[in-house]
This record gives sequence, C-alpha cells and structure tokens, in this order.
Amino acid sequence: MSTGGGQVWLAAGLVVLGAGVALSAPVYGVFGDEGRIGPGFVPMVAGGLLALLAAVMLRRQLSQPGASGEAGSGTDDVGRTASQRAWILRRVFVLVPVTVLAVPVVGMVCAFGGLVLVISTWLEGRRLVPAVAFSVAVAGGVWVVFAVLLAVPLPTGIFGF
Repeated sequence: MSTGGGQVWLAAGLVVLGAGVALSAPVYGVFGDEGRIGPGFVPMVAGGLLALLAAVMLRRQLSQPGASGEAGSGTDDVGRTASQRAWILRRVFVLVPVTVLAVPVVGMVCAFGGLVLVISTWLEGRRLVPAVAFSVAVAGGVWVVFAVLLAVPLPTGIFGF
C-alpha cells in the first residue's frame, strides 16, 4: 500500500474511532447532577472532533488526484515528508494508550504533561527546556480548565495532583 492509500485508510480509521468514542461516551453520563459535566462529556466532544477533523482530512485525501496512488513528495511547513509525518503519527498512537495506562499511577495532569513532553522532545525534536516549560504550561492549563473551572474530579495518582 502506498503512503497516499495509507493516509486514506488512516483517515477513515480515525473517523470510525472518533465516532465510536463519541457514540459510546453517553454510557458514562454526559451531564451529571444539576447540569454539571459528567465523565462522558470530554470523550464525547473529543471523539466528535476527531471524527469531524478526520472526515475533513479523508475528504481532502479522496479529492486529490492520485489519492490512492503514489503520494506526492511534498513537505509540510517544517520540512517533514509524508513518511516522516506517518512515523510520528504511529508513535502518537502508541503513546496515547501508554498515557491512559499511566493516569491511575501518576494522575491525569502528570500523565498528560508527560505525553506533551515526550511528543515535544522525541517526536518533534524540540529543545528540552522550552519543551518542559510548554508541557508544564499545558498540564497547568488542563488542571485549571477541568479541576478549577469545571470542577471535574481528576485522577490524582501517587502525586496527589
């Protein structure tokens, strides 16, 4: 299978995955007591967004000439080829379940911050100090949005935050 055909199948798979997550989220309760956000709200929104954005990507892939044939040799804004982008995406697909498994141990905020740090340094090749600063800022933002503003109880793990 060529890279172009692989991207079509990947986009189609992401549409199915996102739709599946969004459709299964109400089982966990989208809204709780007094209209507060329930545990199924974030998976529903994230799954819906994934399905929508992947559908846009799939449409673009299918509307390009030769979408299922040979892929172009174009690069993205930072000079990565299609095969390099696919390599990064495959690693992210491995890192996300690892992060989910780490949540009960280290907590949601630390696991998410660690995911951002690994993606920033290993996959994106960013320097360590700016990547750590960015990861801490993103983890802090997650905490503020969910724990403070939305009052959603997050798994805290062994660190307690």
